[in-house]
Amino acid sequence: MNCPKCQSENFQIEKPCAECGFQGNAPKLAELERLQWLLNQMDGWEELRLDAATLSELKKMYKTRYRDALVGLGLRLPPLTPAEAEKAWVELAHLDALFEKAAEWETAGYLNPEMAGQDPLKAQRAYAAELRERLEEHPHLVILETDQTKLKTISFLLDHVDLLASREWFKSKHEIELVVAPLMEQIVAITADNAPEL
Repeated sequence: MNCPKCQSENFQIEKPCAECGFQGNAPKLAELERLQWLLNQMDGWEELRLDAATLSELKKMYKTRYRDALVGLGLRLPPLTPAEAEKAWVELAHLDALFEKAAEWETAGYLNPEMAGQDPLKAQRAYAAELRERLEEHPHLVILETDQTKLKTISFLLDHVDLLASREWFKSKHEIELVVAPLMEQIVAITADNAPEL
């Protein structure tokens, strides 16, 4: 069995992982190993000409048990409640907008070349991956693009520009201004559209 935390080989249920030190409850780890084996076996069950709907339900049931086993071992957070999921979809949309903008900034050459090979948004990407994992069972929330949602996204982006600037991820003050200017223009355009006519 591979270590369920770091995936290193030759993990022994009774001992801490030699690589990451993870040690879990032995019966729960044994159950996790059985579920992992079963799910791997199911990948070949299509050849047995089983009813597709039945096979799909079986996979869903055992994947849920596998996820619950990971939660029980503290290796995964539990699924979100519907109310939490609604907020998480909005957070994820903001993060995706940030990742898209960061790719544009990197392509434009705005980032500090001394940081080459490093990811300025590593923590945010890890959090986004965690959110996606916890949202697996929730239907995707379609977020209507209103002026209010646009302003919230821009505010989120500006907060992260400040964060990246404080950590010297941009080449200079000039590049920060180039990043901020179009965002501020969007704010001005939105507020102008909503200003009452005199």
